[in-house]
Amino acid sequence: MKRKYGYIVVEDVELQLENLIHLLDTRLDLKLLGSFDNAEDAYDFLTDEKQPAPDIMFLDIEMPELSGFNLLEALRQAPLSMKVIITTAFPNYAIKSYDYSISGYLLKPIELGKLNKSVDKAIDELHSGQPAPAPELKEHLLIKEKKRWIKLSYEEILYCEGANVDVRIITPETTYLTRERVKNLEQALPANRFLRIHDSFIINLSYIKSYASNFTSVSLCFQPGSPLHTLNIGPKYRERFRRLMQG
Repeated sequence: MKRKYGYIVVEDVELQLENLIHLLDTRLDLKLLGSFDNAEDAYDFLTDEKQPAPDIMFLDIEMPELSGFNLLEALRQAPLSMKVIITTAFPNYAIKSYDYSISGYLLKPIELGKLNKSVDKAIDELHSGQPAPAPELKEHLLIKEKKRWIKLSYEEILYCEGANVDVRIITPETTYLTRERVKNLEQALPANRFLRIHDSFIINLSYIKSYASNFTSVSLCFQPGSPLHTLNIGPKYRERFRRLMQG
């Protein structure tokens, strides 16, 4: 008898959950172990030694309370070898997903052909005999500018500025323009190194040169002698900025 691969689904929308399970039921090599409408219940299942360990997890990103990324962060230290396939309606999360060992990134509505390809890839990875690597702590941001992908180390990024539907990423050498949302870059960048100070600005904390005593603006400088970049701090971000500077 051929092996069946156990899977779980984490999806908060019941109709989408039922549709995904219906598509997966067309495969004879898969077995549903559980479904969850929130990340917390999924975490409890995955860390319970009494429960069967799944081979594959299908994971939604935007869910109430805790997101799919919150679940992946919580599982960093868990000794799990399962593969993860992200299912989401939002293409912009692809940037952040590079920080995790995922086997597939599927956009809703999910197509059966693409779903099967992702499942086959996950099974091939399981058969490779290689344990699932722990998600890396990245030291770079991967962005798409027009038709090319660019890898920027965190040290290169002075600040990010939202501009209509695009974001300008300012570095000492040049400025990159990527079709991205400030919110998604904020999630992709490490919170201990970057801070959102305005609806339009994310700054690299390493390059703060000075800031106004009333916390309404901040000046950044890449290195001594470099030009100053002075940015406004939005009212709703000032208290957090103050606490960080005075903490």
